[in-house]
Amino acid sequence: MRRGIFLIAVMPLIVALLAMPVVQATAVSKVEASGESSSYRNVNLTWELASPAEDGDGFHIMFSESSFSHTGNATIHSTVFTASTDGMVQPAVGEWYDDCQSSSGDDDWAMVFRSENGSAVVPPGTVAIRCDLTGMPVGAEVFLAILPFDSHWISGELSEVVGATSTAVDELPPSADTRPVWFAIGSIALSLVVLLAVLGWKERSAQGRSAMLYVAPALMALALLTFYPVGYGIVLSFTDANQSALGEQSFNGLDNYVEVFTSAGFLRVLGFTLLWTVVNVFAHVGIGLALAMALQGRVKGKVAYRTILLLPWAIPSYITVLIWRGIFQYDGLFNGLLGTQIDILGLPVPAAAAVIVVNIWLGFPFMMMTISGALQTLPGDIYEAAEVDGVSPISQFRHLTLPMLKPAIVPVALLGFIWTFNMFNVIYLMTDGGPNLWFGEPGSTDILITYVYDVAFRRGMYGLAAAWSVVIFLILLWFSATYMKKTNATEAVV
Repeated sequence: MRRGIFLIAVMPLIVALLAMPVVQATAVSKVEASGESSSYRNVNLTWELASPAEDGDGFHIMFSESSFSHTGNATIHSTVFTASTDGMVQPAVGEWYDDCQSSSGDDDWAMVFRSENGSAVVPPGTVAIRCDLTGMPVGAEVFLAILPFDSHWISGELSEVVGATSTAVDELPPSADTRPVWFAIGSIALSLVVLLAVLGWKERSAQGRSAMLYVAPALMALALLTFYPVGYGIVLSFTDANQSALGEQSFNGLDNYVEVFTSAGFLRVLGFTLLWTVVNVFAHVGIGLALAMALQGRVKGKVAYRTILLLPWAIPSYITVLIWRGIFQYDGLFNGLLGTQIDILGLPVPAAAAVIVVNIWLGFPFMMMTISGALQTLPGDIYEAAEVDGVSPISQFRHLTLPMLKPAIVPVALLGFIWTFNMFNVIYLMTDGGPNLWFGEPGSTDILITYVYDVAFRRGMYGLAAAWSVVIFLILLWFSATYMKKTNATEAVV
């Protein structure tokens, strides 16, 4: 009886599901690629559709430097969407890194439209699309394919993989005039020499004059290698400097900073940067403290254990990161052991978790050794007295160990926060900031420093990148000042 009532209840739902139309991604019938392009590091890609594109269709341009049979071994270079183009603009050739055109038949090509977030959009009825793709390696074959998806973001069948080699010759702009730079460096050096000479002349004691001589080389190096580049970067952030006009930039006021704070991906990349930093620092300190405490007692072979646990930090980080990347690949050890087919580095949440795990692996040994050294200095007679008084180990840890470790943990946690906030190599080598699901915005695993790299060296917008760098500096300056004020970090290490 109950089974009959259940069938009657769910029957309308089953009928409705069966009546729903099945949406499928528009198939790609033909793909062609050519390295003959008018632009340096560009290749041309053209694909034809088996049927006219419908509203909601989309096409991921998959890219790899080696041949691939599934998307796990490739990255998304660009994405083209199909939608109504009313109210959208058609940019001119050369304004985007993926200049694309679409055709509705009769070999009639027109520039694609751009939505508010910069995504490439073609009108329904499109039968062919061609793109001039940049960022390709020089003189090396690259492999490209099209991955269609429908209005529900369900992927269709990957197209044929085709190869192409960029053949265009680089045309370098004329060398910039470096005389102002050398003049600034010379002025700084001369000013420091005069300042130190005056201070040395005012010093009456021979010891004070000798101190000036010892300080002079370090002060000179700091001024020329640190203070001047920082100052120049701040100045550059108020200009429109770019890779094609470096040295001929003009002042543009606060335009770069307005673009930074109003960019569509600013809050998202800032949020992931903070999540990445906080999770890593807590894990580094927590795991390091736990291991240091575990190896503090009478443990046989603890020197060997400490040596083994130090290896992740001692081995060059790029080697460790590349090993982990191989483990997390689609056909890597992780999926092989578990028998799964998870595209870890190709999906936003798994990729974010993967880079955090790798950085935790790299960072906890340093914290463990630092805390271990601090534990060696704690007086043992205090713990003996506590045991005599019947204080439990947990209470000893809370009321004795942690307060006495604070002078070591507080400043090293601050350094860990700054290091992790600017940790470039793990993100760059593991995911390169990807997967990139938003055109012209930071990728799913981009942090501020990796996105600045993209802005500066891939988009060539040096002035904008300098503004991003200043924002990063101000964030870290504010956090460091607040942290030291709240925790008395500077007093703790005196």
